[in-house]
Amino acid sequence: PMTTGAINHWAFDTPDIEAAFENAKALGVDFKDTEDPVHPEFLEAGIRYFNIYGPNGETIEFCQIVEE
Repeated sequence: PMTTGAINHWAFDTPDIEAAFENAKALGVDFKDTEDPVHPEFLEAGIRYFNIYGPNGETIEFCQIVEE
């Protein structure tokens, strides 16, 4: 309870990370790691994502697969 356990986070796919990010900002959510979508270069296809805190402190990720 209220700690990281067997499930580290929930992740939701989105077709438009920028729209999801703007919606999260408009809702006033608490961002976890960053206030910009991240694009890690170590993945072949790539993703862009951002993390927020849920109502009980859990991590919720929104991600978009980036087609190259």
